[in-house]
Amino acid sequence: MLRITLAVVGLLAVAGCSAPPLPSTPTPSVTVSALTEAPADGVLLSDLGFLNAPAGFSIPRDAEIEERVDSGNNITVVLSSPTGDEVAEYLRRHLPAMGFTVTADAGGSLLFESAVHDGAFTVTGELSALSLRTDRGA
Repeated sequence: MLRITLAVVGLLAVAGCSAPPLPSTPTPSVTVSALTEAPADGVLLSDLGFLNAPAGFSIPRDAEIEERVDSGNNITVVLSSPTGDEVAEYLRRHLPAMGFTVTADAGGSLLFESAVHDGAFTVTGELSALSLRTDRGA
């Protein structure tokens, strides 16, 4: 339980004090539809029983979930497998198709956002954690 607590604390720390956002460049206004199916190497959070996950959000198919939070304004997933580096690479490849923009990427941690959700991913030791929140400005 201590490992999980440390992982979640680390995730929250990354969300508050990570690398500065990447410089923004003007982009044309484009609407991105969320995926309704997971990539071949992924599984939708909704297929894993998450009721409040963003539509089309996936994690690696072989993910081993240690802990989960599934509330209206917060989804948190603590993983023990695959490695944090592998999960980060999966997210880098698939977040754009899921409707998310990566806003920071440093030290194995990611910050990303969509029109509705703010997301964070980080690694601590053998665990990694993903958080998706909908309570902007609250």
